[in-house]
Amino acid sequence: MNLTTKEITLVAIFPALMAATSWLTIPIGIGAPITLQTLFVMMAGLILGKKLGTISVFVYVMLGAIGIPVFAGMQGGIGVILGPTGGFIIAFILMAYLSGIMKNIKIINNEYIDLFLILIFINFIVYMIGGTYMSFIINTNLSSTVGILGQYIFGDFIKIVIAIYAYLNIRSYVTYEHTEIWKWNKSFDIQINLTRLF
Repeated sequence: MNLTTKEITLVAIFPALMAATSWLTIPIGIGAPITLQTLFVMMAGLILGKKLGTISVFVYVMLGAIGIPVFAGMQGGIGVILGPTGGFIIAFILMAYLSGIMKNIKIINNEYIDLFLILIFINFIVYMIGGTYMSFIINTNLSSTVGILGQYIFGDFIKIVIAIYAYLNIRSYVTYEHTEIWKWNKSFDIQINLTRLF
């Protein structure tokens, strides 16, 4: 896979942001602490798309896995991934991919609400993966796991709103959507013009 200099730069932005804010945490006990990292994961998928967004978050996970302190609380190492919060970290990769691939789905033809519903659904999937993994590692029952996950809901709602607002306001400057649409329209116009000539 060959990436341009611009693509490499964009891919590097989100791991850097996640690493730089890894010290901003709100501990909740057994579960993963509340952080800003899911905000940047969603933004990576929305802004960079499914391929670059997924690569960006994968790079972040790999940096943490080899010991660089980029995870919540400035932690690093494979032990974090194998610990109770590891399921959430692994699910970040899927979160970025789904955010990139599902962002253009139309539900009620209101872009903001469509994105809001899509990101809620994606966060629910992350809850399921992270919660199941955590429950297995620390051997908790369903009610205890649901109670832990419930502590994330309010903060995640706020992060979803911020991610959507940021995406809708900066996508024309950094996302590849505009370029792809322009290229398709240009090709379409050329085909029309050639048809008229013949």
